[in-house]
Amino acid sequence: MSVQQPKKKRWPYVLGGIVLVLGVGLALALWRLDAFLLEKARAEAAVYAQKLGRPITLGALSTRLLPSVGVEVEDVQVGAGPDEPAPLLEMKRLEVGVALWPALTSKGKNIQVKNAEVKGLTLNLVQLPDGTTNVSRVQEKLAQAEPAPSEPAPEEPAQDLSGVRVDRAALVDATLRLIDLSAGARRELAISHLDVEVKDLRAGKALEVALHAAVLAEKQNFHLDLKTAPLPASLVPVPESLVLKSEPIDLTPLGPFLGPEVGLQAGTLQADWTADLGAAVPGGTGPTALKGGLQARGLRFAGAEGGKALDVVLDTDVTGDMATGDLSLQKLLMELGPARLTGKGQVQGLLTPSPSVRDFELVGQNLDPARLAEYYPPLRKSVGNQVAGPIGFTVRGGGNQAQQALDVSVDLTPVRLNIPAQLTKEAGGIMKLTARLTGAPASGGALRFDAKTDMTGVDLRPGALLDKRPGQTFTLDTAGTYQPAQGKGPMKVDLSRMALAVREYTMTGTASVALAGQGARQTTDFTVALKSPRLDADALLVKAETPAEPSAPAPEKPEDPRRFDGMNGTVRLEVGALRMNEMDFSDLVAELKMAGDLITVERFTTGVYGGTVSASGSSVRLGPPEAQRPFVLKADAKGLDMEQALSTRTPKKVLGGKFDGQMDLQGVGYEMASLQERMAGAIQGNLAGGVFFGADLPAAVAGPLAKALPFKGKQMSSEGLTKLAEQLPFSLQIKDGVAQLSKPITWTRPEAGMSFAGGIRLDGTLDLAGTVSLAPPLIQTLTLGKVTPPEPLPLALKLTGKAWSPEVTGLDVKPAATALIKLAAAGAAKGLLGSKGEAVGNIITGGTDAAKQAAQAEADKRKAELEAKARQEADAARKKAEDEAKKRLKGLFGR
Repeated sequence: MSVQQPKKKRWPYVLGGIVLVLGVGLALALWRLDAFLLEKARAEAAVYAQKLGRPITLGALSTRLLPSVGVEVEDVQVGAGPDEPAPLLEMKRLEVGVALWPALTSKGKNIQVKNAEVKGLTLNLVQLPDGTTNVSRVQEKLAQAEPAPSEPAPEEPAQDLSGVRVDRAALVDATLRLIDLSAGARRELAISHLDVEVKDLRAGKALEVALHAAVLAEKQNFHLDLKTAPLPASLVPVPESLVLKSEPIDLTPLGPFLGPEVGLQAGTLQADWTADLGAAVPGGTGPTALKGGLQARGLRFAGAEGGKALDVVLDTDVTGDMATGDLSLQKLLMELGPARLTGKGQVQGLLTPSPSVRDFELVGQNLDPARLAEYYPPLRKSVGNQVAGPIGFTVRGGGNQAQQALDVSVDLTPVRLNIPAQLTKEAGGIMKLTARLTGAPASGGALRFDAKTDMTGVDLRPGALLDKRPGQTFTLDTAGTYQPAQGKGPMKVDLSRMALAVREYTMTGTASVALAGQGARQTTDFTVALKSPRLDADALLVKAETPAEPSAPAPEKPEDPRRFDGMNGTVRLEVGALRMNEMDFSDLVAELKMAGDLITVERFTTGVYGGTVSASGSSVRLGPPEAQRPFVLKADAKGLDMEQALSTRTPKKVLGGKFDGQMDLQGVGYEMASLQERMAGAIQGNLAGGVFFGADLPAAVAGPLAKALPFKGKQMSSEGLTKLAEQLPFSLQIKDGVAQLSKPITWTRPEAGMSFAGGIRLDGTLDLAGTVSLAPPLIQTLTLGKVTPPEPLPLALKLTGKAWSPEVTGLDVKPAATALIKLAAAGAAKGLLGSKGEAVGNIITGGTDAAKQAAQAEADKRKAELEAKARQEADAARKKAEDEAKKRLKGLFGR
């Protein structure tokens, strides 16, 4: 009986074939993908090669999909430029791997970098015979290809990178090679075997970075370990601890590469230093500890006097806690040649109500930049002969159970200072700072202090602000509390006492400031309250000097319109007597509020020009550039002496009397050109006992009229002024640089009645049209009794020119003269013929009423003509200003 053989299963072969086909297809796809990506990468490299001015080559590029998505790039080189002996950069291999599944499922929000490694990176820094380097050449090329923006880019808020994780990132066996061709013969040294490794970089985890390198040696002799606090979502690190160790390194070969401006000729470096930074760095928390130090010995520099060698030593065993105000100096030694800073002792609980200070001492010796320059000549250039002489610096502490304090003393009296555009001081001129620090008040958390500054020996005139000469008083006495920033809390300074004395003037007050946040989110809250019995700002402030020859101003960097973001505060100022801009103010009280760039006047009252002014409710924005700062001025004035107010603004007297009224104005900028174009608003009020000093208007009309008469008359005597009404209400509307009367102003004096309409420009140019009606007694005097009209005689005219030197134009006295001649003839006929002459007179004049009506009609006609002409001129000026504004806008927007 035959046995039936089992049928062979074919599905494993089918499945295997499918897998084989898929594998081959995937391999082919990856091969084509690699070729495609390599082609694209080389094309991009060619573009960058043009920007850098040197060739860029890529050897190979390969990708993978499993177990993670990755890419490997091999043999990358950024080549050498003209006359350069080595390529700028060489990299043997770059490998990056990213987990595929988390990236896909999170739509790119969860990025897990498994490994990012660079191997065999070599950077060749070449110093060429002309003193330039290959790196500086690259920087110049990049600057030409991408010019720097004219305005700084706005600071962007920190990004949320909590979805990014890097398991490992490393730089393996890198080399920094220094090649010097500047001395003719080639010199070369290297920092080699450079390894940097970062593990587990992600939000919520502390970051650890290890760096090891062989600095000018065959074996690794330099080690740096950095640890941060747990990273925030932005992944911006806050350093927490630092360990620096270095075996002795001979710095002599490094000298030529630092350039002649440094001039290093010899020296060694060794370090063994550990720092737990804590709250000593922004954003850090916890205590701070510094142990160990570093030594740089035998540093010799070209040009040192007598070949002196400089030793730099730092030796520390210091612990502290900024939260409580603890500081322990087991050892503190800083030496910089002859200069020394030494410290010892302990401070505990300085930011608590019960501080303890035990034998604390911090002393600076021989801190003289001029002496240090004997060892390190480049210091002369950096200091610029600005500081010379020993700086005295001491901090000592101690006391008993009842009083514990730190006393700080800084004495610059022996020092000569010459700080350009700030101050100067000769050696021996008094300049001292003394301060005492005690524990926090019962509330805790803030350091109490009082400090005194004496700058009597300083000349502050170079700062172009205060006119304070050597020997004149300048002292500042302050007391208050200081609270450092803790966590998200702000840094606070409160000054409970502030007394400033400059020359013979004094000011006292209080102030506080709180700073919170960083960067674009930083906020500054402040309050200031100051009082002074008397200030003369004209005497205290340096007067700006007009240049002998005007020159084109250098272009200034545009101001950041958001520079006041986050600033909020109040200022209160009380001054018994203030002289400023040749104005004398009395009992000045000002309360200002700042919110961002907006300053609002909450209260402002002062006596000035024999009256009082209140400007509460006014405001100005400081953010826009100075020429574009918009403002609102709201002011009430009572009893303002206009003669005093205008005396310093015009070359001659213009207007007298007492003004009561209100101003409501809006404008932009402070320059007269801008105000004339863009100021608008209204001024209304009353002028009591007013006098116009510019001209005697009745005399200006009566004189030409008397000359036009055919018979002899009397010239009217003139005081050169015009008395206005005892009470003269008026209203002005300001637009396009012209203060226009809302309605004509009219007043009557014994010698004449006057009425005017029109306006005055902000530069003092008059544009008024009106009538002067000469009273019958004045006409009788002018005609030596020949004519006594029954009613005032009107004459039309126009006032132009500057208000302090006006011109009377448009005056036509012929109609009025004709009317007077007829009245004179009628009067003569009546005198000769008696009652019969009255009929003859009526025939001559056409009747009294007719003569009066004819004169009035002619005056009205002339006045209308003058007003129409004034309106035409104002419209033409307004249209011209609008056209100029449109041209500026067209130029601004390019169309």
